[in-house]
Amino acid sequence: MKIINEKGKLFGLINIVDLSIIVLILLIGSVLMLKVLGKDVGPITSEENQQEITVTFRSSVRNDEQIKALKENDKLISLLKPTDAYIKSITFTKLEIPINTADGKAVYSVDPKRKELVVKFVMKTGAGNGIIKLDSQDVAVGKEFTLKTRTFESKGTVEAIELN
Repeated sequence: MKIINEKGKLFGLINIVDLSIIVLILLIGSVLMLKVLGKDVGPITSEENQQEITVTFRSSVRNDEQIKALKENDKLISLLKPTDAYIKSITFTKLEIPINTADGKAVYSVDPKRKELVVKFVMKTGAGNGIIKLDSQDVAVGKEFTLKTRTFESKGTVEAIELN
């Protein structure tokens, strides 16, 4: 017995074109049924299982004008939109840089222009997740992080993460 006979029928029972139309109608019908009867699972993380954390960020900035652009309670921005994170505190000190002396010793000297900036910001993350993320950036101790607000941007390092 041939699979498709001389009249174009599959196993001598049904035309291939007719079969493909029936299969297409069944697929469309099942998709519509799932849409109508299926239940919405909602977002993967909800407000109930969000945890607030405080992140300590350290960076060096070039001048005082850069520091003045950063204010407490500023919202952080990621991918050109505000996030659910805000700046809690800002401190800065003189930046000490290592300098090698003629006899090969390393001594620290204060940089006359740059400052060391320490920012603590608060953000929400999913409780129990393996990775902490602020939109597209991973947040982990020792990892490079770009701190960005409407008026400020600097690359630095995450120094600490505290669970609130």
